[in-house]
Amino acid sequence: MITKEEVYKKAKEYLDKSKTQYTTIDVDSIKFEENETVSYGKYEGNKLNIYSVCFGQLWGMEERSMFVDIDAETGEILYIMTPHGYMDVEE
Repeated sequence: MITKEEVYKKAKEYLDKSKTQYTTIDVDSIKFEENETVSYGKYEGNKLNIYSVCFGQLWGMEERSMFVDIDAETGEILYIMTPHGYMDVEE
């Protein structure tokens, strides 16, 4: 299983590589979820251990929270949750 530090690094690298604009990444709120049923993407319906990394993005005058979900066993980025739903990731 990967560590929180590795999760933070993977999330930040992905956001930077994909040129996703963000204002903050909340290191303190990285959340581990054990045997979570994946709701979206290619692993939909599977139970995985995942980390959720919160990042903020400016929408007009306010900052909105979004999440990068990462497989805790492999480090694979699963998807991004936005206020409008999920986005598949491109590796």
